[in-house]
Amino acid sequence: MSTEPSAQRPRVPEILVRIAPFCASGRTAARATGGRVCRYHAWVYTKLALSSLALGDRGAAGSSGAPPPEIGGLPLLGHEELSITWLGYAEYLSIFYGGEGALLELRHRIGRSMSRGLRAILRLRPRAPQRLRIWWSAETPELEDLPWEILFLGARRPPRLSLVRGSPGRVVPPLALPQGQPLRVAVVDPTGGAPAALVEALHELGPGVEVIWIEEDEPRRALSAAIGAGVEVLHVVADGVVPLGLEGLLEFSEDQEDTLSALEVAAMLRGSSVTILSLTPPEIPRVGHGGMPTVYHAFARFGHDSGGGPSIVAQLGPMQPRVVREFWRAFYPRLAAALDVEDAMMSASQRPLVTPVVLFLRHRLSRQFAREGEETRRSPSWPTLGAGQTPADGVPLTPAQVTADLTCSRDLLDAARALEARYASLGLEFPGKGLIERETRRQASLDEAIGGSLLEDTEP
Repeated sequence: MSTEPSAQRPRVPEILVRIAPFCASGRTAARATGGRVCRYHAWVYTKLALSSLALGDRGAAGSSGAPPPEIGGLPLLGHEELSITWLGYAEYLSIFYGGEGALLELRHRIGRSMSRGLRAILRLRPRAPQRLRIWWSAETPELEDLPWEILFLGARRPPRLSLVRGSPGRVVPPLALPQGQPLRVAVVDPTGGAPAALVEALHELGPGVEVIWIEEDEPRRALSAAIGAGVEVLHVVADGVVPLGLEGLLEFSEDQEDTLSALEVAAMLRGSSVTILSLTPPEIPRVGHGGMPTVYHAFARFGHDSGGGPSIVAQLGPMQPRVVREFWRAFYPRLAAALDVEDAMMSASQRPLVTPVVLFLRHRLSRQFAREGEETRRSPSWPTLGAGQTPADGVPLTPAQVTADLTCSRDLLDAARALEARYASLGLEFPGKGLIERETRRQASLDEAIGGSLLEDTEP
């Protein structure tokens, strides 16, 4: 829960569905078919009046403990449930190769696992011209594997309904783009395995988008070169593995040193101008023990673990070359025009059932970019007294750098406060009390400056 000035609430109406295991022990019931059934809480948070949906009692905490009363400024409204019959991952992924009929059957099957109130939420439709954002936040990584977006948005996307993954966090100021400068997309493909359909799409994006192909065959050097180029979007072509069944790694060869975790990528990108990260599998991805590609599984887990990084657009299932071409050819020009990744997703995936591309959203404003010179933008003055970054040679810090500063220093401050509480429980005085007070004031000043830099969050 955040009460700082930079946690200003966006004007986009929001609903958060937070999924948590029903049993703390994680025990599941086995079925005769060899499948397993898992029950999950679905806690619903929103400021919207949803009394007509007759949601379940928000006090139904069950055995897994009470949920937070508020997340990201959204109060807890009600409680619903999921009861999912799991398939083997290879069996599940094979459904994608069965065509639209098989996907419609999967949609029907997953729909039956949801309580009535939860299904009613996913049938909500915004009133024009307003947008409705539904956050789908899973505490357990296995829930990221399922294609919630294509299951609930159906064969045709409802207008102005944005279903995103993640949890509503702090509001990050939009990145300023010089007037007339195209949106710059750096493509990192160290192994040269980019699908032909993607290559064709990226060569036909028009004058609003500049595509830069990074000519490096070592993944970390390639990422560093893209960051050094100052691009706004990073498009990575990579395979993926989930070596221990939990963490998803981007893989560029069979050499373990050529794998990247979500934490490492987030650390490399922190403070840079990279705002959107796109993930695409290679033309011929590797297959696992079940005879199915591992890359989609890895992308899902990578997105789940990347909360501290940029917003991620990731392909979580196989797509026909024509669909790949159509999606990226529509996505990037729309992103350059609207400066809004949600708008670009809604425009590019009009047929969600055959377009398993999802958005792990890390930005709450309705735009991630802003053109310099817009009348609504104010130039903040960043206080840098104390620990943290300071301008070098008179060059002012960017909002991304200040946000990165806060992300790192908050973790350290929380640890110091926990240590202070431990000292107090022992009847001792914590020697770093003054440092905590100074850092708290500095962070409050940075929050206020970030809040002052925010654009009016109005719908285009």
